[in-house]
Amino acid sequence: MAQAINAKAQQRRGGTRRAGSRRAEDFVAKSEKHDIDAAAQTRAMDTTARAIARRKGIKYTIYTIRGTEQQKFLVDRAAEIEGVSVQKIYSEIFDILEERYGAEVPLDF
Repeated sequence: MAQAINAKAQQRRGGTRRAGSRRAEDFVAKSEKHDIDAAAQTRAMDTTARAIARRKGIKYTIYTIRGTEQQKFLVDRAAEIEGVSVQKIYSEIFDILEERYGAEVPLDF
């Protein structure tokens, strides 16, 4: 009985499941293609715009920063004086890197 039901359903679908995947492939083939040169577009942006664009996205641990006890005290004191978190102090590293090297590293558009 189950075979009869499956056979009927298969006839209604048009034979095989490949037709559905074929439609998906056709859709992708016809979809709009972007001819964006990410490197050129990144170079055209100013430093602030690049930094803002890089801040967007999923956050995850990049690297554990090693330092001396005195450097930790320095960062803690800087955060206290500025009234921000230690993470915010460390995030300023990215502003410096963006200014120096940002034009050379293309953004994902």
